[in-house]
Amino acid sequence: MPRRSLNRAIFFIAADVYPRIFIRGYQRPGRVFIRWLAVVFCIVSISGCKPAQPIVPDTLLPKPIETRGPLPTYGELIERYNQTTRPLTRVWAEARVDLVWRDDKGKRKSEHGDGRFMFVRPGKVVLEIEEFGRGFWAGGDAERYWLFDLQDQRIAYVGRYENLGKPGTQLFPLPVNPADLLYVLGLVPIDPTIIPQPPAVERVAGYYLIEPPGLGLRMLLDPKTARPIRVDLLDADGRSAVKCVLSKPTELKTEQKNGDGPRPVMPGVVEVYVLGQEARMTLKLKRPTTAGTRIKDAHFDFEILKRVKKPDEVVDLDTPDTPDAPPSPPEP
Repeated sequence: MPRRSLNRAIFFIAADVYPRIFIRGYQRPGRVFIRWLAVVFCIVSISGCKPAQPIVPDTLLPKPIETRGPLPTYGELIERYNQTTRPLTRVWAEARVDLVWRDDKGKRKSEHGDGRFMFVRPGKVVLEIEEFGRGFWAGGDAERYWLFDLQDQRIAYVGRYENLGKPGTQLFPLPVNPADLLYVLGLVPIDPTIIPQPPAVERVAGYYLIEPPGLGLRMLLDPKTARPIRVDLLDADGRSAVKCVLSKPTELKTEQKNGDGPRPVMPGVVEVYVLGQEARMTLKLKRPTTAGTRIKDAHFDFEILKRVKKPDEVVDLDTPDTPDAPPSPPEP
């Protein structure tokens, strides 16, 4: 069921002016998310006075632009957006993740890691980072998604997309799951035949705002390129839980010859903000290419990865997250 707010444009702006913690499911108390915060993100909410140099800007809206004329129809806008995704069937890029946060004493902290990003349409994806302890490997295929947390405890988390977000299932430890990441980066098309309720297209600061039904996200599109410049991941009530700000459009290296048309483009920088946290995660994609010689089928095979990564524990996210129960007393 589409998750909508009554007026998306007003809420989109108000959520920046009056930030609150809106939960998409990633911050439910539990060992998966708490351990990830403690080991990788180390994000601590700070109460009291506002830091002199805030990590999270006062507003995450882009600089306003002037656009004239009537709004495009939803179908017209989605068709323009889908045209930008068509060349992006296979992507490889160097990846860097930078984390900035404040500790419980308000001191600014930072960490970084380098790795690689891979994508093969329709839904195979990998984000590997090697510097956080011994690194992590997040990915998915057409049916399942997973995370290998290779820190002090080597744990693999795996679930099926068809069960994602259903009652009785566990939460993915990262604020952006592999399926969301593909829409954040503008890599996959959107079904233009499923039309949202009016207003299907709104104007915010001169940009086009849409909420594709059933995807659990809200997109702000550049009117010139129809590519996303900000994507909000929504909670069950249709309110922003995670904000992703996109910048530095980067052309992909291709095998096409000069004169065969413009090169495909994807964002070079993605800034991720979990509402209510004085922290920022920045994903930088460098030297992206559509040449797939460095992409192997094994990169998207959970069973092969499990044999190679050798996790000490595999957590099935499709099952309830329950504390260890004490052993039952012996029957008399």
